[in-house]
Amino acid sequence: MRALRIVIKLVVMAYLLLSPFSYALTFSGNIFPPFVQRGDDGEVSGPFVEMLKDVCKEMQEDCEFSLFPNKRLKHMVKHGKVDGGFVYGWNEDRASYLYYSIPFMLTEYGVFVPDSNKSTIQSLKDLQGYTVGVPGPKTNMAFTLNKIRNQMAEDKLTPIKVFEAKDENGELIRMLELERLDGYFSNKATAFSKAKKANATKFRYAWQYKEILYFAVFPKEYTNKATLVKFNQAALRVFSRKGYFQRKLSPWNISAPPLTKEVLEKYNIIYE
Repeated sequence: MRALRIVIKLVVMAYLLLSPFSYALTFSGNIFPPFVQRGDDGEVSGPFVEMLKDVCKEMQEDCEFSLFPNKRLKHMVKHGKVDGGFVYGWNEDRASYLYYSIPFMLTEYGVFVPDSNKSTIQSLKDLQGYTVGVPGPKTNMAFTLNKIRNQMAEDKLTPIKVFEAKDENGELIRMLELERLDGYFSNKATAFSKAKKANATKFRYAWQYKEILYFAVFPKEYTNKATLVKFNQAALRVFSRKGYFQRKLSPWNISAPPLTKEVLEKYNIIYE
């Protein structure tokens, strides 16, 4: 019996050594049009995903992609249930437990107004008394817009009124087009994506609140630095190809990120 167990163990070991086993890097995100979407065939898609796939190909690594609700996603990434997460903006708290990749894209938050509003908006002063719609409730965008309202009150300006509502199918931008809202606060690329689906056209982008870079992230406690460096070096090679950002980002109203040494140092990006 003992001899039989030894033979079985040797056979299993030989199979594992000779089998074409490979480990796939796992990346998870949440639906965030147009950056991350789920296609009609159920596949994860969108410009951020396509860029991730290009980096994986450059690394000669198999990669798998999945989508989860935002809260669950953040928990899984932080605790190493997946190798990496997307799409992430930078903040100091997250940077304490996450490595950030080379920046993938540059986008911005801002205010849209109806076509009928011909006024120039240059500062918060020009938004006084507006009723501004924002996807909600309890979203990052709604949190940011409420901060803006509070800042206006502190500056003794007439604060905006914040209207939070679900906006999965472009409901808010339709309200803006019909002049039931004075403004709509959103990620610029997301708003244009939703407007296209809602067939809304009678609006314009009027004011940029801030720019933001988007990254992939890796949990520090569970990530091998050699893998991180390999990923970032592959990303730099891919993103440096002539016309790459133009092809991947311009159709979605997304800008190319700065890849300067100063930016990489600012976000403590490990690439060598």
